[in-house]
Amino acid sequence: MTRPGLSRAAVHRIACAVVATEMARLRDPAPPAATRGDWPEAMPIGDEGLGLDSMEQLGALGALAEAFDLDDDTLGEGPPQTVGAWTDWILRAHAPGPGRIAVRTSGSTGSPRLCIHAVPDLLDEAAVFATRFADRRRVVALVPADHLYGLVWTALLPDALGVPVVVRTIGAPLSLEAGDLVVAVPDQWRALSRMMRHWPGDVIGISSAGPLDDAIAAMLLAAGLAGLADIYGASETGGIAMRTLPALDYDLLPRWQLTAADPDDWRLVDCDGRHHDLPDHVARLGERVIRPVGRRDGAVQVAGHNVWPGRVAGVLRTVEGVADVAVRLHGNGRLKAFVVPHPGQDPARLSARIEQFAANRLTDPERPKAYRFGTAVPRTALGKLEDWG
Repeated sequence: MTRPGLSRAAVHRIACAVVATEMARLRDPAPPAATRGDWPEAMPIGDEGLGLDSMEQLGALGALAEAFDLDDDTLGEGPPQTVGAWTDWILRAHAPGPGRIAVRTSGSTGSPRLCIHAVPDLLDEAAVFATRFADRRRVVALVPADHLYGLVWTALLPDALGVPVVVRTIGAPLSLEAGDLVVAVPDQWRALSRMMRHWPGDVIGISSAGPLDDAIAAMLLAAGLAGLADIYGASETGGIAMRTLPALDYDLLPRWQLTAADPDDWRLVDCDGRHHDLPDHVARLGERVIRPVGRRDGAVQVAGHNVWPGRVAGVLRTVEGVADVAVRLHGNGRLKAFVVPHPGQDPARLSARIEQFAANRLTDPERPKAYRFGTAVPRTALGKLEDWG
């Protein structure tokens, strides 16, 4: 029996998101039409439509080739002239059999890593979620489809459910309806918890790409959101487990089993017997129940990106006039820094120097949003870093 492949609608949505991200990378600032990512198939990609010049068209082809594991020998007679021609290229290349899709990690430090997934695995994951949300009538996408979470939930899942996907942006009317499944990231849910006083009936939310604050979830549910699920996963693995708020613990998705890496740690085993590292240390609370208890690599989540406070502190220590720095997560979800100046430094001038240095050397999620100065980094009696409030 032939397994179903990617649908044209799913390919079109993912391809538009991939190209929009590439255009945002190539142009600063990028024209709105070139980064919107929901273009009709008949849209020309040149001057009469998206306005991509010849180098940008090559960049789009390269980004699509990387994302969909394509080769130029499947391009056809000539270079694509419309958005739909990109979709044709992808479907032609994937027609002989199961293809692959690649996504990149956030790249908060160093270069983003490419993570490659077999299309059948992604379709199977979407099918599992489709059984859990079989009564949904629309998927409302607040996230793009060029990262794994958005790809599965806003491109593959609508196909599995046989429902439309509608794109919305926070700051404009969401126009929600009964039966909607709203797909967003934690920062968006935080904003919605302050903006949406009353939710329409029978609207369910999905969150992933970072920890969802339980207090935010409680506010959303108290305002009438009919349900809220939190997906635990990673770019390298896809979805791993799911919890339905207000539960604290996650149930493993059917694809996964746990195996002991050592007496105090666990790894994942997929249905083909392959082993995978978990992004966090987890507590095993049942045969298929886990609770994350801390990042394995010391990373924290800021605006949906992995950020390493130790790495940020190391960068800031190279600023002239800085003797020592500690960096940790602030209660507002961003980073904060405690700076120990060399003797004789003017705090105002040093602060301006640090902020300019950070703007040049760190990504926005990595840049601390609050600084405190003192004579020594706060530490406990055991010498461990202590919070400074």
